[in-house]
Parts: sequence; C-alpha cells; structure tokens
Amino acid sequence: MFSAVVLAGGGKKEPLTEQEGVSNKAFINLEGQTLLSYTLKALEESSYISKIVVVGPGRELNELQSKGHNFVIAGERETMLNNLAAGFEQVDNSSLCLVATGDIPLVNAEIIDNFAELCRPHDADFYYPVLNKEDFMLKFPQTERTYVRLKEGFITGGNIAFLKPGWFLENKERLELFVSYRKKPLKLMRLMPISFIPKYVLKSLSIDDLVDHLSRLLGLKAKAVKFDRVEIGIDVDKISDLHLVRDVFHRYS
Repeated sequence: MFSAVVLAGGGKKEPLTEQEGVSNKAFINLEGQTLLSYTLKALEESSYISKIVVVGPGRELNELQSKGHNFVIAGERETMLNNLAAGFEQVDNSSLCLVATGDIPLVNAEIIDNFAELCRPHDADFYYPVLNKEDFMLKFPQTERTYVRLKEGFITGGNIAFLKPGWFLENKERLELFVSYRKKPLKLMRLMPISFIPKYVLKSLSIDDLVDHLSRLLGLKAKAVKFDRVEIGIDVDKISDLHLVRDVFHRYS
C-alpha cells in the first residue's frame, strides 16, 4: 500500500479559473462535482492507496475535511515543487508515494491500479508514465498535447507518477529547471548531452537513453513506464481541455 499526494494548486488566478469563477482549476465544476473530487474518488477506490494528502487553497480544502483526508494549505505564490514538498512532509519519506494532479477527471481506480502493477517490483526511486500519441489519437483525437519525437514515436507524459519522497526532499532545488521545462521539449533537450543531438535528428534517441542520462544526472533510479491509459494525460489546462472532458462525460452519462 502507498500514500498519495494530490496537487490541487494555490490561489493563483488564471484565465480558465477566472472564467469558471473558482480559485484554482481543481475546483472547476464538472457534472455537479469538482475536478478534484474525481481524482480523489479514483485514489479512494484504488486497492494500492492507503493515505491521501491534498495540497491546495485553504477555503476549498476546509470544505472537504469531512472526507477524512490530510490537507496542507498551499500559498498563493508557492511553486509546484514547494507544494509537493509540503505534501511529502506528511508521508513516509522512505516509501514510494503516488503523486497526482487534481485536474485529471477521467482517471479511475482501475487506471491507478494498472499503473501501480506495471511499476512492480517498486524498487526504483521514480516511475513516470510514457504515453504514445497514437493512443491519444485513437481515443481522444481532439486533444491538444505537447509531444516529443523519439525512437519509439511521438510521446508525452502523464499526470501521475511514483516518487520516493526522501530523495525528492534532498534534491528539490536541482529539479526546478526540469519542472520549468516540462512542457517545452526543445528547451528540455538543451539539458541533454551533445551526443544526443544527432540521435534526436536521426530519430534514434530512445526513452532508455533519456532515462539512463537523467538517472545519472540526478542520482536516482528512474524507470519509464509505457502506459496506454491516456486518461492520465488529460488534464485541464485550457478551455479546449475543459470542453473535451465535459464532452466525454456527456457522452457516457
């Protein structure tokens, strides 16, 4: 069994949150519930999760305390990494912890469990899901994602991962640049060895190449997990994302 930390943001206003009249996108209404409530439901029903910590804005989280989860109030100007560190302070630092964002309403317990099973034997410090563009196009052709072209094809990441809190808390400062480039593949490539450039141009740079380099660079044991449940990549960052998830719910309700 694992703990989970859910990032529900701070109180920073964005065009999407201002349009929807909420302090953070995790609290946008979808079929009578918040986006966050769908993420929490998936974790609550997962057979792998025993404890849930939510990091987010105070007023909204106070309204959810009856659910029995642990809550950490996020500051308006706090970064994602600072919020994650605050959440990790509430869990066992020596065991893997599932990290999820609060705006992935298409995720369910089966998907969480599938990912946890693919990460067996759970002996690494970091497990990150790798999603293929072809799988996105088959299931959600209207979605707009950021992809990077590798040997395996066009790939992107998901919004859940397993991470060792102890390693993170010791290395948080080193991760700031990586996080700032997480949706800018070309800038992220600048952090890679020069030898990667011809491989990238020739379409021979592989997922394993990147994982091996990042593991050495950051001093951790990382594993990329190929995953076809692209629902973990459908987060709500912009108006088109919200239209997509609302359309999905209307079609299946």
